[in-house]
Amino acid sequence: MPRSNKDAPTLQVDDVSPFMEAYRTLKANIEFASRRRPIRAVAVASAVPGEGKSTTALYLASAYARAGRTVVLVDGDIRKPTLHQVIDRRRSPGLTDYLLDPGMMPSYVLTDTMVGAAFIGAGRSVPNPSDLLASERMTELIALLKQAYDMVIIDTPPILAAIDAKILAAKCDGVLLVLESGKAREKAVLKAKTELVQANANLLGAVLNKMNRKALDPYSDYYGK
Repeated sequence: MPRSNKDAPTLQVDDVSPFMEAYRTLKANIEFASRRRPIRAVAVASAVPGEGKSTTALYLASAYARAGRTVVLVDGDIRKPTLHQVIDRRRSPGLTDYLLDPGMMPSYVLTDTMVGAAFIGAGRSVPNPSDLLASERMTELIALLKQAYDMVIIDTPPILAAIDAKILAAKCDGVLLVLESGKAREKAVLKAKTELVQANANLLGAVLNKMNRKALDPYSDYYGK
C-alpha cells in the first residue's frame, strides 16, 4: 500500500459490498451507452485533484475483470501517477517509455492479480507529457489495446490542472467525469464540462463520488451486507 502519497486511493475489493455493487452499476450504465456507440476505451477524469478519479478507474477496471472481461488499466496521469503504488506495481517502464521508444507491447503490460486487470504504469517522468499524449503514437496505442482487450480504462490528470485529460478524453470512446459529493463546485464542474465539449470528447456522464448512500437509498440496509 502507498505510504508516500496520502492522496492515493486505498484498495479494498469486496465482491459482496455495496461499494463494489455501485461500480458494477457504473459498468452496466456504460454498457447501456455502448448500444448506441461502441465504447471500448474510457478516460476517467475529474475537474480538480482529490475527487476520486483514480479510485473510480481502479474499481471500474475491477468490475469489468470480475465480470469475465479482459481489461487493461492505463495510468495516463504522467505528472502525478498513483495507481502503481496502490496495486504495488512498477511505474516504469510504462506509457511514456513506449511512446518515446515503441517496443513489444507485452514488455510494458503488467498482470495485476489484485484486481484482475492488466496494468500499464505511467512510465518515466518527461518534460513534455501533453506532446506525447497528443501524438499519433498514442492514438495507435489505444487502438492496439482495444484489439487486445475488451475494455481500456485510462486514468487522467484533473481537467483544470492540465491539458492532458482533454487530449486523452478526445482519443477515447468516452469520458467519465468524477465529482466528489459536497466538494465539487458548480463553476469548476461547468468549466470542466465545457473543456471536454470543446475537445470533442464523448462525455458519458458524471460519477458522484463519496456520497452518503444510506441517506439517499432506504434499501441499502436490506440489500447491502
